[in-house]
Amino acid sequence: MVATDQETPLRTCPSCGEERATRFERCPECGTSYFATPRAVVRRRWTIAGVVAAVVIAGLVVVGVLLAGDKSTRQKRERADTATRIVALRAKLRRIQAPHRGQAVALRPAAGAGGAEQLRARRALVVAVEGAITRDARARAAAGELDGPIVRTTCGPILRSKLAVPDDRDLAKPIGRYDCVAVKTDIQGIGGKKVAELGHPFVAALDFRRYTYTWCRNTPAQGERGVALVFVRLDRACLAARGRAMGTGYADVPDPVSPRR
Repeated sequence: MVATDQETPLRTCPSCGEERATRFERCPECGTSYFATPRAVVRRRWTIAGVVAAVVIAGLVVVGVLLAGDKSTRQKRERADTATRIVALRAKLRRIQAPHRGQAVALRPAAGAGGAEQLRARRALVVAVEGAITRDARARAAAGELDGPIVRTTCGPILRSKLAVPDDRDLAKPIGRYDCVAVKTDIQGIGGKKVAELGHPFVAALDFRRYTYTWCRNTPAQGERGVALVFVRLDRACLAARGRAMGTGYADVPDPVSPRR
């Protein structure tokens, strides 16, 4: 049976709008499929998508601005907190490293004393300083400033070398400078032989002319999570330093020649 024109559907092209009774899929005028989405619908969908995208982007921008502002505020607060901690740490270090002074005039040899007697007197002054540092370290441990117990103090040459000679053994040196340790325990090696001492570092400066002395606790740079925040240079009196500040200490300047006895 042959189809009539009444049986042929009337179709409108979604692209050019041409109406035609046809059974073909595509418009004979522009070739667009009659089943394609109309351009108006496509444009409307793209418009809606664009508006949604713009809203999303604007939202992301706002969130980014808020997060950036929050991060900036947090960083400022952290910097302020760090600055406050640095001030507190610096004040603490200055207090901890403050010079302590003492004297042992009774140990001073008489004028004209021989070399052997002078050496004994100088060594006795070193022992007196070691005792003073031990008492100081024990008091600090009792106050919770450092951990104990403190069993003794040993002082040696400020220059850490096996060949270094302690200043008390050199009669030409009027000032003795020492690296001291308030010892908590001995570290033993094979066979129980002592190989090192574990404790808290101090330094001391001894005046072999007046038989006075100064000692200071020597603390490392302070920080947090492995990052150094504060370093406080030792007071000049701690080492009887005369040279200009250099590095973490002072430049070496020869001491005045000790007067002959």
